[in-house]
Amino acid sequence: MSTEIDWPGGKKVAALITVALELWSPGHGPAYAPMAAAWPLSGVDDTHSASWVDYGVTTGIWRLLNILGDLPATVGINGLVAERYPDTVAAVHQAGHEIAGHSWTQDVVPALLDVDTERDNIRRCTDIVQTVTGVRPTGWMSPRATGSKRTCDLLTEAGYRWTGDHNDHDLPQVLPTAHGPLVSLMHSDHSDVRSAAAGPYAYRDLHHALLGQLRAAPGPGVFHLTVHAHVGGRPLLAGMVTQILDHLRASDDIWVATHAQVAEHVLTHQGVTP
Repeated sequence: MSTEIDWPGGKKVAALITVALELWSPGHGPAYAPMAAAWPLSGVDDTHSASWVDYGVTTGIWRLLNILGDLPATVGINGLVAERYPDTVAAVHQAGHEIAGHSWTQDVVPALLDVDTERDNIRRCTDIVQTVTGVRPTGWMSPRATGSKRTCDLLTEAGYRWTGDHNDHDLPQVLPTAHGPLVSLMHSDHSDVRSAAAGPYAYRDLHHALLGQLRAAPGPGVFHLTVHAHVGGRPLLAGMVTQILDHLRASDDIWVATHAQVAEHVLTHQGVTP
């Protein structure tokens, strides 16, 4: 369904801040970890990459929570994070941020699962987030934003209201599914994992330029800032994130909102009921 929309208060841009709090299954890890390319031993755990990822839950998320202050973010959390670090996940919730489902681990990619396994993956993640926070998540982001052809139907079957797996529009779209409407919120093209390879200052300047373009355009627009706690939660990149957030705070034509807030606004504006 095509979406024409205005943001609350006549704001020109809606800003979505996404924080990814992630873990991999034992024996798995991110291919982009600093030492991953130098680890040729198949079947042997890459303990350095595992430790590098753990930084997100031990250190990075706390720095990002401090930086965010009163700005609301949507934090995509793997089920394993909630299982191993329930106090951390509870702290994210208590700080006022939205928690979204993000698969059980980063190596559990929905596109690779059969329908029963994918349904169970959604259920496990949903249940543990609700157990830890007392709130059932309403949004979902698949690892590498790669859902299956069934994911949208399975999400609405489980009561979800939005997905962050699509990149085919600038503005939110309302998708029809077998179990009701689902709001599609575009995934960021410029996360810290990809764009920071050009350097932390280039990462900051890219986002400043993007925000300037959106504010200069007729509008409405959506600005995305995606930060991984194990990458952008480290001191130098976190400093760049701070400057981007300060830019958002200083702009009176920007609505900083969670994904859930934008999704509900879109559904209400479109007159869509689940």
